[in-house]
Amino acid sequence: MKFDVLLTGVGGEGVLTAQVVIARAADLEGYFVRGVQLHGLAQRGGSIPTMVRFGDEDEISSPGIMQANANLVLAFEPLEAVRAVYYARQEKTIFVVDDHPYVPIYSRLLNIPYPDISEVKKKIAPFAKEVHIFSARKTAKEEFGNPIFGNTILLGAASGLGVLPLKEESLRKAIKISAPRELEKNLAAFEKGLTIVCEK
Repeated sequence: MKFDVLLTGVGGEGVLTAQVVIARAADLEGYFVRGVQLHGLAQRGGSIPTMVRFGDEDEISSPGIMQANANLVLAFEPLEAVRAVYYARQEKTIFVVDDHPYVPIYSRLLNIPYPDISEVKKKIAPFAKEVHIFSARKTAKEEFGNPIFGNTILLGAASGLGVLPLKEESLRKAIKISAPRELEKNLAAFEKGLTIVCEK
């Protein structure tokens, strides 16, 4: 068994924390785990692709995911989901996407239109087995007072959809270890993600 997850978003959205949660949850379940974090791009507003691979040790030879091989793309920003299609293919890749845009400053300055979510979905569709879109950051702001909990909501949504093959309890334990600040809100956000799937 081998499962490859690409997480992508922009600095300040909790992408790196979400990656650590998945990696720790996989480790708790006894999987061999490898991953890559591109810290150099992790400044607020910068693009951040990160990877987690877990499964049997003899099937994972490197921490990086090869082109067209991701099983799951967790995109915390819509346009970053489009940039991630390089790692996807229609036969196997599932996209779970937050619909909240982080419009680049040059887009505003140069009056370059940011694509709406329907256009984003059209661009992803040829490379996706399934596309699931949620208002994670909006829900986090409304229910928990801070959009940063959108990352944990999106993790919960992936778990609730059954597209992330890790146990809910393992993910909860990993959240407790990886995100001890605002722990109750993080756990509540994860639970919200599990149920947001049914609200679609």
